[in-house]
Amino acid sequence: MTMFKQMLSGDPSTAAIAISRAAENVLYRKTSISRACKHYNVLEQSIIQFIVDKTIYETTINIERARLDINPDNYGNK
Repeated sequence: MTMFKQMLSGDPSTAAIAISRAAENVLYRKTSISRACKHYNVLEQSIIQFIVDKTIYETTINIERARLDINPDNYGNK
């Protein structure tokens, strides 16, 4: 199971949480990837893989919503 999938599960590991936080800091330009690795004690490769998995997940969701012609602002509302 990837770290991204662990974060979606009900009980993510401490490593998955650290990688998620590091990736969030890198994605939102709060810090560089090297500083995030040092601060959270994670590997650069893990952060990159998390970002790739997150992007794939979000893209898949967006494609599915577009295919079903669902307005994302009203998703789940009747």
